[in-house]
Amino acid sequence: MKIKHIVLVLLITIFVSSCADMGALTVVTPPDIIVNVNNAGVANITTPASGKCKISNQGKNGCLHFDKGQTGLVNFKRTGPPAWAFSSFQICKISESGNICDLNIWERIEFVVTNEDGTAMLIPDQSGVVNLTLLGDSLDEFILLNQNSFAQDYYYSVDVCNTNTAACSTADPPIENGGKH
Repeated sequence: MKIKHIVLVLLITIFVSSCADMGALTVVTPPDIIVNVNNAGVANITTPASGKCKISNQGKNGCLHFDKGQTGLVNFKRTGPPAWAFSSFQICKISESGNICDLNIWERIEFVVTNEDGTAMLIPDQSGVVNLTLLGDSLDEFILLNQNSFAQDYYYSVDVCNTNTAACSTADPPIENGGKH
């Protein structure tokens, strides 16, 4: 099943990329998103918000902003006690009526998650969830590709779990996408 997903992601990425004006594409790598788990088992993102985030998001650590025409490669790293590891990632749209976690196929392929060496790739399911345990046990790092094809604000949540106790904690900052065109 993993091979089907990888082939699907590659085909969709090629299709979406072929529709984009490649002269306007800029790949941006913002500062690493550091998810620190403290001794009490609480996950917090310690990376400050991007200076370009909206005023309403300026105080939210981990806020990411991508201007029109930018594609993002975001590195996530976990720090803290060694028994903790990334377990899941979720991406949802922000709207005036609340957060919407029901993504159509075009919204799903906006985001690709891969392990640090790029040997496995996953896209979110219909509810925006990526099971990070499929990228490896005791995952301390992963990479998010944000294609930024459409102007849309999102929030993402990252879950870390203790491999010894199964206790979990979540951090959830916003992503502001300016779109490609």
